[in-house]
Amino acid sequence: MHLEELGEFGFIEIIARLVGKPSAPVVVGIGDDAAVLKLAADEHLLVTTDAFVEGVHFHRQWLAPGQIGARAACAALSDIAAMGGRPIAVLVSVGLPPSSETMAAEQLMAGLVEILGKYGAALAGGDTAASPAGIFLDVVIIGTAREPWLRSGAQPGDILMVTGSFGEAVAALSLLQTGQISAASGLPKALRTRFINPIPRLAVVEALGPRDAVTAAIDISDGLVQDAGHLARRSGVALTLEVARVPIAPLCAQTAEQLDEDPVQWALTSGEEYELLLAVSPHLAEQVAKLVAQKAGTTLTPIGYVSEGEGVTVLDESGEPLEVTAGGWNHFSQERQ
Repeated sequence: MHLEELGEFGFIEIIARLVGKPSAPVVVGIGDDAAVLKLAADEHLLVTTDAFVEGVHFHRQWLAPGQIGARAACAALSDIAAMGGRPIAVLVSVGLPPSSETMAAEQLMAGLVEILGKYGAALAGGDTAASPAGIFLDVVIIGTAREPWLRSGAQPGDILMVTGSFGEAVAALSLLQTGQISAASGLPKALRTRFINPIPRLAVVEALGPRDAVTAAIDISDGLVQDAGHLARRSGVALTLEVARVPIAPLCAQTAEQLDEDPVQWALTSGEEYELLLAVSPHLAEQVAKLVAQKAGTTLTPIGYVSEGEGVTVLDESGEPLEVTAGGWNHFSQERQ
């Protein structure tokens, strides 16, 4: 069997089997958005790493060097938000072709440093290497959390809620892939922002503070349905998503119509959205939504519920099961980008 047949998540399962159960001070290892190390009774250290490879995560013909750095920083910070944490320090390894222009290399790092500073994370070090095959970045974020949000805590009866809206990332990508737009700078503003500077929802974490309303969380990097499946599997529960309640971004619907695509399928499977999917205690859902709107400046929309069982069911507007026609992103098999 080759990796293209096994897929990214099958390979991760092999690694997890080799590693086995975590041991102190690691309390959460492979399988969540970040590793968790227990420092004290009320303090945990979060550590996450994200790789960004030219030709897989980005294309230089679409993005300027500073935009590549900014996008990498936003994506990595989102993992800390998904754990209910606060970023404090960053390590970055960068590989560049030796023929790279010095100014372009500086702009790449400046774009990354600017975003990190915006969210209070200090670039503390890293490594550099020659990379004749193209640019790569490995971004390690270190954060802290009192009680981390995990993928494994969802309970039957919980309400599923999402921040923001969906579908702008795939709309932007589709315009670029079809050649309707030649570079990200030419995208409509909302799509451009989502594609270059997606918002890591750290303000949502700050808005909710020490409250225990969130029982489980994950960020949407591989697609809403696929990431919901990760949460369902880790929690040992079933998730039901109601299409009629999923907030679809206006430009997603508009672009889908332009390209003769289905905006619902786009919203369900679009990767790199970096919104949060939260499982929330039902009696606190309304209060949490108000807090997020007031303090984080975004919406928190109920889109489904948790029940006993396994897997993810998507219901259409009539309440009937809906077939999801595309998978989310899966490295090696490369089902979708």
